[in-house]
Amino acid sequence: MTIPRTLTTLAALSLALTLLFAPQCLPAPEDGDEQPIYLEADGAEFIEAESLSIYTGNVFIRQGSMEFRGDRVTVHHDPEHRPKLITATGTPVTYRQQVEGEEKAVEAKALRMEYDKAQDEITLIDQAVLFQGEDTFRSDRIVYDRTQARVKAGTIAKGKERVKITISPARR
Repeated sequence: MTIPRTLTTLAALSLALTLLFAPQCLPAPEDGDEQPIYLEADGAEFIEAESLSIYTGNVFIRQGSMEFRGDRVTVHHDPEHRPKLITATGTPVTYRQQVEGEEKAVEAKALRMEYDKAQDEITLIDQAVLFQGEDTFRSDRIVYDRTQARVKAGTIAKGKERVKITISPARR
């Protein structure tokens, strides 16, 4: 039995989004790749000739405690239909995931998020903000190199704005 390309494309998107939005910390115990992925959008388009899939209008994705929302998600696939570049845009694109042992979820938002699988980098572009607990990290561009666990922001990440960090005092 052969699996239709549309299902292969959806499976590839699911895997890509799991990789794209995996937090830097341990996820909550109910999270994991074995959890079902729920995807909702006003529209979906699959362009086989261009190895492209596009999801538009109130895109919502959930897997375990991970939630992602955006206006448009575009996935460029390699010849084996695996995602190679994922771009999400929104006003803003948002990401949220509960982290084990933390009271508050990790959250991020930007007008654009990109995941380059070959570089294993997540880039938050334009009005980028990362929230972890009571701490906040802001810049016009934040790049996270997952392979080297390295974060760059501002001019060092080819941004134009200064980096603004707010660190809250530890609660006793």
